[in-house]
Amino acid sequence: MKKTKKAWGLGLFVVLLFFGFILYKIKPARLLEAVAGVAWGWVVVAGLVNILNIAVESLRWQQIVLTVKRKVRFTKIFEAFAVGFFGNIIFPLRVGDGFRIYFLSRQETIKVPEAIWTFILDRLADIIFFLVLIGVTGLYFPLSGETERAFHLLLLGVSIIVLLLVIMAYFSGQGKKENWPSWRKRLNNQVDRFLIACRGLLRAKNLLLVSLAALTSWILRVMIIWAMFRAFHLSLPLVGSVIGLIMVNLGLAAVNTPANIGGFELGLVAALKLFSVDTEVALSCALLLHLVEVVPVFLMGGTIIIKTGFKPHQARKEAEEIEESLEEAI
Repeated sequence: MKKTKKAWGLGLFVVLLFFGFILYKIKPARLLEAVAGVAWGWVVVAGLVNILNIAVESLRWQQIVLTVKRKVRFTKIFEAFAVGFFGNIIFPLRVGDGFRIYFLSRQETIKVPEAIWTFILDRLADIIFFLVLIGVTGLYFPLSGETERAFHLLLLGVSIIVLLLVIMAYFSGQGKKENWPSWRKRLNNQVDRFLIACRGLLRAKNLLLVSLAALTSWILRVMIIWAMFRAFHLSLPLVGSVIGLIMVNLGLAAVNTPANIGGFELGLVAALKLFSVDTEVALSCALLLHLVEVVPVFLMGGTIIIKTGFKPHQARKEAEEIEESLEEAI
């Protein structure tokens, strides 16, 4: 967990810096005014769509788990997601993925290495459609001003990364490995793992259903943000919700903190500032959206833990070991 601890420390520093800057800039009265005017019906819609999205993500993972076990209960996959969210919140380091995998392996009697492998394939499917979302947004949605420039830079960065992956995959096996420098060996191992994961995903049962679930999940996540924008009476185009989702996920990738505190808000506030939304309104929207996504799932996770008798504190060591395996594999 050394990498995770370093990432957590860096993430905490970034979060404190971000909130310090925001608190310095905001006007408390404007913040309260933004919250007071919220249309709570849209907040409820956002919460319900979020739970529906978890069900869709559970369906996607279930179809991949079927590659290692003939029968696996959808309810246990859904419960594993909720338990993972619960673990991310109650422990200082983000071990939710480890809890998710460990819980599923115990409930469905799947070997931990096999459960880890299915989780990696599930993440890969999710990332592929995230990149598709970025590409489609940059090419087909009308953008202007700072938003257009920022998004074109993002699209350029993603294109460069994809191109580098293709080049590395092409040259990964050339030359004598014993003569390679250590950095190239490590890079080659990462590329090999990525290609193995891609081949594994292509061999997955019900690949079409996995793809449809991944696509639907991203659409639902856009709808969650769209509903929250309606709650704050923000008359932004649909592309604003898409950009908000993309920026939130980039913020989560950049900042490693419990319950994704800070990275979530950082991403959404940055996205809303591209559309000239007041900082107070942007922060209020980000905080409330985060609560809507976290609190119901946290309560569900706690209820499932009580019902199943799962002991998070006893399983923490196993979850951390699984997280270490994920760090090595990804």
